Amino acid sequence: MRNGSIHAAMLLLLAAAPYPDRHRTVAGWRVEDVAEQDGGRLVSMRRDALGYHIQFHAAFWRGNDGRIQTTLVEHSDCTNGDELARRPAAAAEVRALLARHLADCAAAPGRIALLLRGFEPAWRLASAWAAEAEAATAAEAAAIAEHGRD
Repeated sequence: MRNGSIHAAMLLLLAAAPYPDRHRTVAGWRVEDVAEQDGGRLVSMRRDALGYHIQFHAAFWRGNDGRIQTTLVEHSDCTNGDELARRPAAAAEVRALLARHLADCAAAPGRIALLLRGFEPAWRLASAWAAEAEAATAAEAAAIAEHGRD
């Protein structure tokens, strides 16, 4: 590859970098949208409370056939999680999975309600950021593919 081609490829990748990392706390949940080192983005929402670690991740990488989404609950010696379908998840679906994980880790119904408090406003932000991350990753992949045709 000539120096001009290398320079053009670097400029293309820099232009494709969509935006800086974002971090926000919403209703007791930490919501993040961060760039992955090898391209793509990772959107997460998590909460640590009452000895429980609760999280949702949506990963977007070039070359994947869609988003990769996972849920996880950890408490004491209990770990429980799932991988979701590759389509955008609905708030009710993720909330129900997290509630089931919490119950599987011996959380009583009242404790589950307390631990999931604030889920909906945090989910709205995480879901919006996930849509943006998915679009940015698709644009980055398209730019790389277009450059490869030159």
